[in-house]
Amino acid sequence: MDGAVAWILMASAVAVFLVGVESKARVCYFGPPPEPDPENPDGWMKQVMQEVRARCPGQGRRQPTTAGTAACSSPEPLGMEDRTIPDDRIKASSSLLCCPANNSRLNGDTAWVALDSEALNSWIGVNLVKRTVVSGITTQGHHYGDHTTKYKVAYKERPSSAYEYVTDGNGDIKVFIGNTDGSSPVTNMFNENVVATVVRIEPTAIYVHAALRFELLGCRLG
Repeated sequence: MDGAVAWILMASAVAVFLVGVESKARVCYFGPPPEPDPENPDGWMKQVMQEVRARCPGQGRRQPTTAGTAACSSPEPLGMEDRTIPDDRIKASSSLLCCPANNSRLNGDTAWVALDSEALNSWIGVNLVKRTVVSGITTQGHHYGDHTTKYKVAYKERPSSAYEYVTDGNGDIKVFIGNTDGSSPVTNMFNENVVATVVRIEPTAIYVHAALRFELLGCRLG
């Protein structure tokens, strides 16, 4: 088959595929096809598909949404330390009697501490109520020395949404490096801002107990 004709057929097939997947036409390749190699037609076809995939990435990787591209040039504390976020909007999977979820405010006198039996399956979360740009987080441990050394951050853009995780530059779930003692604050900024109504922290490594005090950093929308 003539190379140019094959290229046209291939591009047409890709266009039909994209219409079927995304229910709308999308033009994402312009220009001449790669030069065909009569002695290696299979190799030429692979090169064609590499060009198509490069310019028509489709759904292979989740594309950035408004959550990933929201602007927040000067992130500020969102209300844990100053109590703008009330106690009833702070929830946890479990807590020791001494250390409930509402003790998790940055620079507070104590901290949230999860039950020992589920420390590495625990979480603490904040309901921001309104969609908010979240850019990062500052954490502390318990002043007795217990602390969370690594953690993940999950969020919902809307209350009805499924949880998603904050990711790194490769699109993989980010495991943040947390604290090395109970009192020193450690700030981690996200690779991309997220828009969230609910944010929760999930400890993945701890020292003695899963203990946290924290502040969310970002910008209020509207």
